[in-house]
Amino acid sequence: MDRNILIVGEYGKIFLAPLIQALGKSWTIQHCTVDQAKSELLELASKAHILVVSAELVYSKDSTLVQDLITAGKQLQLIQVPFSGMEWLKKEWLPDGCIVCNTNQHSEPIAEYVMLGILEFAINMRHMDRELRQGRWTYGGSIVRGMKHSEIQHKTIGFIGFGYIAKRVTELATPFGMEFIAISRNPKVDARLKWWKDSSHLEALLMESDYVLITAPLSESTRDLINESTLKKMKPTGVIINVARGPIINEAAIYKALKNHEIGGALLDVWYQYASTDNLEMRPSVLPFHELDNVIMTPHTASWTDQLDQRRIDSVMKNIQNFIDQKPLAEVVF
Repeated sequence: MDRNILIVGEYGKIFLAPLIQALGKSWTIQHCTVDQAKSELLELASKAHILVVSAELVYSKDSTLVQDLITAGKQLQLIQVPFSGMEWLKKEWLPDGCIVCNTNQHSEPIAEYVMLGILEFAINMRHMDRELRQGRWTYGGSIVRGMKHSEIQHKTIGFIGFGYIAKRVTELATPFGMEFIAISRNPKVDARLKWWKDSSHLEALLMESDYVLITAPLSESTRDLINESTLKKMKPTGVIINVARGPIINEAAIYKALKNHEIGGALLDVWYQYASTDNLEMRPSVLPFHELDNVIMTPHTASWTDQLDQRRIDSVMKNIQNFIDQKPLAEVVF
């Protein structure tokens, strides 16, 4: 019997050669892009036993392509996703017995990105550089009266969601003398945290935190979780960092809070509208965040490092091999 693996998306090419090398003699391995004819994509999916997808499928201009592709895959036994966010997939689309796994290979670089953001908001090195380039000694002790910057020791990070990323941030931030609190759906005891409570304690977390880090998945319960009302609970010096999904923070509310300097600032890596491969010049929001001086804007790049591809390849290859060998799978979603 033919055994087929279908890789979907231009980015998915990184998995093609490793899979062929490892399995080519016993599996038919095919690659397609989302720009191919839909009928052709559905035909390929109907023959696939394993599906490897990339984010291009999720963000396709055809809003039904994901659902149509998966429901066409009547023989699918495994869907392997090389990233973490899974709000785009519904369990009812899956054929009986199909397993979905994702990968969490992004925690290391995102945690480093978060630490850079925390340090930048405390020290404000970018502004110091701009001032001194203009010959202005605005900061510094050399004239005694220069502006001072802050420190991060004894400051509190409040985690909304306490998974891989948040746990790695605690490891990196502990030597800096920072303190940690968290809320999540299933709180436990963690010796590194001052407290870890359920999501009903959001306001307490916001009031106590100097830095609020969002790593929770997007769902109906987290959409607009941070809104005009909850933002008012933050410290006026508090900084909010979002590396999860843009709509967890209400777009209009965070813009207003930043514009009116109701909070200390924001580091936003995830947004409300995204560029496409045929339109790389567009704002990430309909609102003029780019005019604000208390927000750092990055284009969903926190995990996009030189080392990421190889970690994803290793993770995907190991999981597919475990599936073939009937061994336990990692990162099972459904």
